[in-house]
Amino acid sequence: MFEEFDSLGETEIEAGDLLIATPMLRDPNFHRTVILICDHDQEGSFGLVINRPTQIPVDRVLEEMDAGGTSHSCVQFGGPVESDKVFALCHGHGHSQQDREVGSGIFLPEDLHRSIERIRSGSESVEHYLFFLGYSGWGAGQLEQEVREQSWVLSKRARAGLLQTPADQMWAEVLREMGGQQTLWSWMPPDPDMN
Repeated sequence: MFEEFDSLGETEIEAGDLLIATPMLRDPNFHRTVILICDHDQEGSFGLVINRPTQIPVDRVLEEMDAGGTSHSCVQFGGPVESDKVFALCHGHGHSQQDREVGSGIFLPEDLHRSIERIRSGSESVEHYLFFLGYSGWGAGQLEQEVREQSWVLSKRARAGLLQTPADQMWAEVLREMGGQQTLWSWMPPDPDMN
């Protein structure tokens, strides 16, 4: 289960946290997004949106990177920063010892090119990866301020199984698992002003 934190006084943001957009967040880049925080320190935060697939097939990105493998999934929108750059998360058995665990069973490849080489050589399956274009980033103190303003809620202990949740259901599912007020948010229409 996910744990709810109503204020930053109870916890600090750290790698592995899920950042869930609240209905108060009006930025269309982040409407109903779930972001996995991959890195957070005094200089800022780096995360990947894990519930916003694009229409770009993973095969096309792998082809451009000269990697083999076949995937039936699409590249995810990781965020609006450096939207032409490819990032990846690995889940399952495909990670290497150099990869950094950023959630329970979720790894951020330290060297994407090395991961691509393992896919190309057949020693890893492309199905163990999610690929992203762009990332979500915040400067020093910016994300903490947005959490205080209730643009986001935090959930602890991201897990690999969450990555199997259909993207269009993930936001509501995570909120319902948190309980409380978040359960009410999960049932709101996409545009509450149209209600």
